[in-house]
Amino acid sequence: MKQELLRILRDVFRSAGYSANESSRYDLIAEKDGYKTIIKFGSDPDMSDIKLFADQALEGIGLYVSTTDVNLDVKHYGENLGLIIWDRDEVAVHIGRAVLADIEGTASELELVRTPSAYSNGYSCETSEPRSFSNVFRGAAMPARENATPSYHSTTPASPFAQVIAPTHTINSVNLELQAAPLKLTKDRASVMGKPHVQTVQAVILKLVPFWRYSYSLKVEKKYKSKIIDISGEGVGYLNALNGNISNIAINEVSDVLELPDNEYELKTQIITQTQAKDSILNMLIDEHTKDLRFDDTKGEAIISEHKRFKPAIEDINLQIDLIYVPIWEVKGPRNSVELNAHTAEVLTHPVDDDVEFI
Repeated sequence: MKQELLRILRDVFRSAGYSANESSRYDLIAEKDGYKTIIKFGSDPDMSDIKLFADQALEGIGLYVSTTDVNLDVKHYGENLGLIIWDRDEVAVHIGRAVLADIEGTASELELVRTPSAYSNGYSCETSEPRSFSNVFRGAAMPARENATPSYHSTTPASPFAQVIAPTHTINSVNLELQAAPLKLTKDRASVMGKPHVQTVQAVILKLVPFWRYSYSLKVEKKYKSKIIDISGEGVGYLNALNGNISNIAINEVSDVLELPDNEYELKTQIITQTQAKDSILNMLIDEHTKDLRFDDTKGEAIISEHKRFKPAIEDINLQIDLIYVPIWEVKGPRNSVELNAHTAEVLTHPVDDDVEFI
């Protein structure tokens, strides 16, 4: 049943002007007017299924299609995470609309998925009671086509399908020649994820924060009497170029061009210079690889203990360092803010900027 439904919905999206293709990671990816929709098929989902999909669908709008009815609490939970959820009846309604539109020759005018940004621009998230598939063909009153798409400032859906209609405005993306981690978390998803931390979202700001990325290798042997002490290690880490702190921020990939949804962003200027960063990192690595050892020796009946410290020299450490930027969403509330890694969707526990007040 899943493969047949997958084929039908793929054809529905394609007839509506979307590019729709099957995906190894998801079930289907559809794209139109620069908006990407990540589609997942399932049945009888629970909150853990919805949360897992929400965490994965960071590259666009998440659409969960269920072949069964969906528990109302589960559906509300998914919508609060920024997902769109179609249950069995809604799937039938959308297929029916596509069939009728194809008969009328207006299939290319269908807008099947509404972008999340419309949720914050005056639309109500309430929907009418979904109609069964049979009602679509029984001659039940359909809204006039000119009313099927509400005005951008409408507060009441003009039809049962208002929840999934896309706004007509387009957003011009911006490409920056900047070595940076790609932005994968949308502003709307960041707002949804940040809301529980700030209660009321007043603003969502994109900051491009500089980090000194370092990689090192170390291999040295120290001798003490007849013993050989091995000091070795290697790794990759990040130093915040604004406050000088070693950071555990997660970065999975880095590209030479950063694509942003628009030109509303704040490019932070590094405060920590490369020389300062290198000195700080070297001192940290020396401390980290310093070994304090105790040696016991027996002389007669006496046990003599010696404590020795072995540490690498600066010249023992092969260190490479370069500057990269990480996109960070700052979600501001009336009393505090929360920051999210826009590359991994991780909620940060420590502010990357000294101006941010966490509570």
